[in-house]
Amino acid sequence: MTTFLELCRKYFNTSNLYEVLNTSKDATDKEVRKAYYVLSMKYHPDKVAEKEKTEATEKFKIISRIHALLSDADQRKLYDDTGCVGDDIDPNSATEDFPWETYWSSIFRKITDNEIRDYELKYKGSDDEKRDLKKGYLAGKGDMEFIINMVPFSSVYEEDRLREILEKIIEEEDLPKFKAFSDEPPSKKRKRLAKAKREEAQCKVDMKNEEKNSSNDLMVAIKKRSAEREQQMDNFFARMEAKYCTPKRNKKNVKKT
Repeated sequence: MTTFLELCRKYFNTSNLYEVLNTSKDATDKEVRKAYYVLSMKYHPDKVAEKEKTEATEKFKIISRIHALLSDADQRKLYDDTGCVGDDIDPNSATEDFPWETYWSSIFRKITDNEIRDYELKYKGSDDEKRDLKKGYLAGKGDMEFIINMVPFSSVYEEDRLREILEKIIEEEDLPKFKAFSDEPPSKKRKRLAKAKREEAQCKVDMKNEEKNSSNDLMVAIKKRSAEREQQMDNFFARMEAKYCTPKRNKKNVKKT
């Protein structure tokens, strides 16, 4: 299978993506877009003679992919660090110092907290949640703790809502009635709630410790930098003193004859 960089070499006589676009590695995003625009006008299939369409189409696809790749910060960093394009990288032949973190970041899109919250809002009360609750109920034979652990976004604080949904599903679909669900002792629910609160408290402690450690690391870095600057200033003043403040020798009085 021909790799993308081999296609670049075939049609543009170079596997350097920046050279294909007639730009440089330190080009800004704006400069990359401009370089792509210029070449897209040159190789667009609708702007060339009929006999040139086949090759122009291939070149147009190549420069379009390069533009897309260099417009993505993670993929561009991966290429700049390795000289490779994501799809062409062979994990089995990668060296030990290969920047895997950058590689995975270029493949898997980052998911924001807002996207997770939006998905949670859409998921709760949806047919997907009902389906997952049913699977959890059957797989755990009615054990509420199992159900909560299995169903996304579920928690002990929503047990009443989840139970109401499940009771309706059990009735409508004539599911088996497990005693673990219908006759669960109230003490089990209290234990689950107490456990959840302990875990939340521990999580807050861990987060504070992490913030404290990060803050300490920052203070250490600031103090180190401050000490370095202070030393630099001391060295500077020492040089100035040596250059301009050297005591002048006293000239011996010479008697006139």
